[in-house]
Amino acid sequence: MGITTHDLLAQARERGRIPTEARLRMLVGRAYYACYHRCMDWEKSQPAAGTRRTRAKGVHQQLIERLKKPDHRCAIDDAKRSKWLGKTLAELRELRVRADYKLGESVSIQEVQSHVQLAGRVFDCCDGLGKPWVRRPANRT
Repeated sequence: MGITTHDLLAQARERGRIPTEARLRMLVGRAYYACYHRCMDWEKSQPAAGTRRTRAKGVHQQLIERLKKPDHRCAIDDAKRSKWLGKTLAELRELRVRADYKLGESVSIQEVQSHVQLAGRVFDCCDGLGKPWVRRPANRT
């Protein structure tokens, strides 16, 4: 039996009744890995993978760099989407690294909530729902 990226994201959205720090850290990881795999799937739907800027050794950094520099054959909106996904995946990765490796630093409920919400936006973006890279003007009343 397999698992889908949507299953991982659903697990990250479930905080439980008592959000211990260990559980919060686990949720950060689930949200990040859901996005990582979802972005990999999205990238495969493009005419060609982007190019890496550096000689990054890790597969996570390689994906981030390819997303940030999409292939010229991508449609304009898909190129913008790719750049946003690369930037956002890098941002999500930062908290995941802190949660997994920097055990002396705390991870707050607010950070986790923000992280999981951003993960949901990554899924929406991959699914073609909205254009998160477009800044909307603030309402002036």
